[in-house]
Amino acid sequence: MYPVMKTASKANGILFLVMLAAMFVYSLPPVYTFARTSTDTWNLFVDGKLLRKFEQAYDKRFFLREPSVELWADAQFHLFGEGTKGVVLGKDGWLFTNQEYRVPNDLQANVQAQIEQIDKVRAKLAEHGKQLVILPLPMKLDVYAAHAEHAFDPRVISLYDQFVSQLQSRQLDVVPLREAFLANINGPQLFLKSDTHWSPEGARLSAYELARQRPQLLGEQTYVSHKAGEKEVKGDLMNYLQFDHARLAPQFGPNPIALYETLKAQQSADDLFAEQDQSLLLVGTSYSKIDDWNFVGFLKEALNRDLLSIAVEARGPFEAMNQFLASDQLASPQIDTVVWEFPLRTLLAHRPGSLSRSATPQHF
Repeated sequence: MYPVMKTASKANGILFLVMLAAMFVYSLPPVYTFARTSTDTWNLFVDGKLLRKFEQAYDKRFFLREPSVELWADAQFHLFGEGTKGVVLGKDGWLFTNQEYRVPNDLQANVQAQIEQIDKVRAKLAEHGKQLVILPLPMKLDVYAAHAEHAFDPRVISLYDQFVSQLQSRQLDVVPLREAFLANINGPQLFLKSDTHWSPEGARLSAYELARQRPQLLGEQTYVSHKAGEKEVKGDLMNYLQFDHARLAPQFGPNPIALYETLKAQQSADDLFAEQDQSLLLVGTSYSKIDDWNFVGFLKEALNRDLLSIAVEARGPFEAMNQFLASDQLASPQIDTVVWEFPLRTLLAHRPGSLSRSATPQHF
């Protein structure tokens, strides 16, 4: 017996065909635009990347994309209390990167491989007459664990001290910061609630802790940091809140911070044009690169000296160090000390031997 086409089935079929025809007509302009503006099309086709590139271009223009994403994100928040992949919601408006929650199964092997890389860097610098000082930055989830809503791997808490101990066992010069951060958690926030990075207060604390633990780095030039204004920082973790947080969770939002400017306490007109050789170099990530934190300025103030800086945003500490090792500054006889700002979550996110951009978080 053959199935009988009923009126409702016919209507559904016609409606489906009309929808297909409408989507086909709607897709013609994006296809034409993509074909007209796309470059290196043949190589992309051979590599199997052409379709993916078109999908990305089409998605950006699709009129239902934003409402659909927000609707799904709202449902995800209502049902599971979650944000988009990349962020973990905490208490009292705190957000944490999911990278600090993702502890690899081969954690110890991965940490050992990175320590080997660090040891090779130390040896390379020593060949050029330079001392390496490692400045590991504690994880936000470790310092502000009390604000975490979801359970996390306890190894997150013990990882910092283990890392420092293993570095010291290899006679690597390391300046621990975790104890100072934990001792100051009841004061001004050391990390921004909605960002992966520290606040200016966290940057200042780290600079002065380095100066306290390594007085041999102190100079004789006085620098002073002045408050130069205020600013609201949206926070990179807010990019992962695709639900309507203003309506559903208003506790999540931008962070107000003070902006600082660091200058010599006494500066003559000649100082503005004089070129002076610096013996101290900072190698770092966006914790050092982003001016809002004023980490370089606080280092000058805490150490009473000027310094050079090579910092790379969104690429991780190994990429920044690789850039320095490949630069002419490696052979500079004036530089005798290199301070390496090293976020501890690199131990969870970085995979030695893989490409820096794909292996390290983009918000470093």
